[in-house]
Amino acid sequence: MKRMQEAQFWNGLYIFIILILSIVTILLIKYTLNLRTYLKEFMKVSKDISNKQFDSRVRGQMSGEMGQFAKNFNSMIDTINFTIKDITYKNTQLKSIMQSVSHGILAIDTKGKILLINDLAKTMVEGDKNLIPEGKTIRQFIKNKVVLESIIYNMSGENSTIVQKNITKDVIYKIKIDPVHFEDTDAVIGFIINIENVTEYVKLENMRKEFVANVSHELKTPITSIKGFVETLKMTDNLDNDTKNRFLTIIENEATRLTRLVDDILLLSTIENKTKKKVDKVDLFEIFEEVHEVVNYIAKKKNIKLKYQFENEDIDLWEYSGYVRQILLNIISNAIKYTGENGKVNITQYVKGGNVFIEVQDNGIGIPEEDINRIFERFYRVDKARSRSVGGTGLGLAITKHMVKALNGNIRVESELGVGSKFIIELPFNTELAKKVS
Repeated sequence: MKRMQEAQFWNGLYIFIILILSIVTILLIKYTLNLRTYLKEFMKVSKDISNKQFDSRVRGQMSGEMGQFAKNFNSMIDTINFTIKDITYKNTQLKSIMQSVSHGILAIDTKGKILLINDLAKTMVEGDKNLIPEGKTIRQFIKNKVVLESIIYNMSGENSTIVQKNITKDVIYKIKIDPVHFEDTDAVIGFIINIENVTEYVKLENMRKEFVANVSHELKTPITSIKGFVETLKMTDNLDNDTKNRFLTIIENEATRLTRLVDDILLLSTIENKTKKKVDKVDLFEIFEEVHEVVNYIAKKKNIKLKYQFENEDIDLWEYSGYVRQILLNIISNAIKYTGENGKVNITQYVKGGNVFIEVQDNGIGIPEEDINRIFERFYRVDKARSRSVGGTGLGLAITKHMVKALNGNIRVESELGVGSKFIIELPFNTELAKKVS
């Protein structure tokens, strides 16, 4: 009986243990299946995030630590998404700013690796079009040797450096290299390179220096002459009337030349500064007839045949007061000045499109080929001695060019030394172009 009871006890115990183990196993299997489901969800979401799908989230009703973990995971995705959007926005802003800058901008690290570059800089450094510049070194990307060598040579310092280089015969760059410091330390972590095309600035600066030098020279000559003859008159008591009158005539001529020079300089300055003037509607042929009366008298003195042919005598032009008259007077009188005795000057007018063309052709001394591109520069003379002998100030053609440009026109010259020259003036006369002048 006792043994039977013990057997029943152990059998009951075994059954209980098996029941407990079964329950635990079922719970473990269920927990494992749930855990596997949760892990699959986390893996799916993490894969979405790695593919930049930041709207993906961990779904499902999770409780306890797994629920808290899911909540934290989703919160982390929100933070990453916000941070990336903020960085992308700021990066877009930075790129937009860099593209809108009128200079070439290039940012590199201390090893010469390109971090940022705008489109203008890519063109200016003659960058390799087959490469994406970001991540490449300047040696790999920059093909312009002058720019590359200038950057490499000057990127070792801790202070800003500015160099000016002739890239080609006609192109000059100013390259500024600024080191980038880590916060408030002296540690250099990169360089910002600013490349500016200063060709026009240098050209204008050289022209300004040349203009000042030429003005000084042109003013000095008549002033010295006047001063010398005045001193001679003051120091000499017994000068005969003929000598005295000859000295006074020279003084008068030099004073006239000086006045003419000052007037031309002031006129050129007025035109260049675009001083506001009244716009008038004028009859081109009427103005030409006025100019013709003046220049024909000069031409007859040299027995020069002055002929003209107008295709259309009913052309009206919009102009600033006196500009067209001055343009015609300068060009035609120049043609007469530089044409020898018994020569000829022909003026032809014709219309093409919305523009009127006036050609002034002579058979005078002509212009050497190397001087043709410079004759509209201030104080530039092909033959200095002859220019002064005919009373030129060296500013006539410069003034003419500026007047033509002010009227939205164009002027050019064709010439052959010893054969003659032809000046072609092109001016707008239709309503739309007239509005631009006004």
